[in-house]
Amino acid sequence: MKTLIVAEKEAVIDHIEKTLRPHGLDFINYRNPLKALDNLEEISPDIVIFSAEDFPRHWKPFLRLLREYKTKEACVFILLKGESFDYDEAAKATFLGVNGVLQEELDDPADLQVIEDIISRYLAFREIRLDKRYYPEDFDNIQFVFSHPVTFHMVTGAVLDITPEGLQFRPDFPALSRDLANGSDVENATLKIGEKILSCDVHVVRNTGNIAFRFLRVNTSDKQAIVDYLNDRASRELSFRTSVG
Repeated sequence: MKTLIVAEKEAVIDHIEKTLRPHGLDFINYRNPLKALDNLEEISPDIVIFSAEDFPRHWKPFLRLLREYKTKEACVFILLKGESFDYDEAAKATFLGVNGVLQEELDDPADLQVIEDIISRYLAFREIRLDKRYYPEDFDNIQFVFSHPVTFHMVTGAVLDITPEGLQFRPDFPALSRDLANGSDVENATLKIGEKILSCDVHVVRNTGNIAFRFLRVNTSDKQAIVDYLNDRASRELSFRTSVG
């Protein structure tokens, strides 16, 4: 999906791209709203994130043109506002067909999560996965635990899905990891897969209560151990069915 970002501040653009890149989006950035407007139909974006703080006189004509040929369901338009954005401006945004309005700073992980939530309400994200997800069953032995890098609390929970590239994790006690920021790294996490216990560093792709991790610096033998275990599902399932049947 094509994502058009119209903003001046490098930090804002960087926040947005880091948050949305794991969903497989393609980014087109403009710091000149008039050029973006001229090329709008040619770009035909699926998502537009537009800074009303940087360009307070341009977002309304831009949105009017966009809505002439793309509905709210066909193209998500998110407006980033500043201090001068008042109630009247918010009413105009609603009338013109904005999908969501957020403060421009985007320095709170919760704001970045809101961007994901707004987009996923209208469009289906495509996750970047190099391998098919594996969903653990009763016959699997896949466990993951890590120490919070700041508080050092031990965080336990359940692996919801896993690939050789990463995993999605549901903490037993979400409050212990709620402040784990998107984009942060966790060192020396422990992954038990079958009879093997692997030590790995992981990168927080997304924390919405459940946490999506990407493996960092996994050596070849450990990665192969993950691949081999996931590929051996049929024999584990057969052994399990035989033992309970």
